[in-house]
Amino acid sequence: MDGVVADFGLAIKTLSLEKINEDISSIEDDILRGELIDRFCEEHNYIFSIVPPIEGAIEAVTKLQKKYDVYFLSTPMWGVPQSFTDKRLWIDKYFGISSEKRLILTHRKDLNIGEYLIDDRLKNGAGEFKGEHIHFGTEKYPNWDSVLNYLLAQ
Repeated sequence: MDGVVADFGLAIKTLSLEKINEDISSIEDDILRGELIDRFCEEHNYIFSIVPPIEGAIEAVTKLQKKYDVYFLSTPMWGVPQSFTDKRLWIDKYFGISSEKRLILTHRKDLNIGEYLIDDRLKNGAGEFKGEHIHFGTEKYPNWDSVLNYLLAQ
């Protein structure tokens, strides 16, 4: 969800916290970077309620729903219990009835069954997913147009 249909990075920038943006971009170590983001989200536990959609995501997913049985997999933040509810409300807000009961909150995406997983990361089981992992935001799939073109041609 975050980084694929929801623009989590833009939500951080929207809060106008230049210091956090500088700190995050200057850290090369993924663990330290993750800890900084975790602390930031714990202090701003409402962040998942203000995340805007990624450009083209809503339209692309709506088109994919006509051809595929689409589910949303997302990893909530254990330190931010509000993230569980806010992610569900976000799906309702942007996808409505077409996505009712299609949100799966998990830290092990590889335990889910499907043909494709569109994810921007390899963590939380995405890299071990048994179907095809469409690595969103990479050179091959930089945006929703590229993902949509690929999946509609299948």
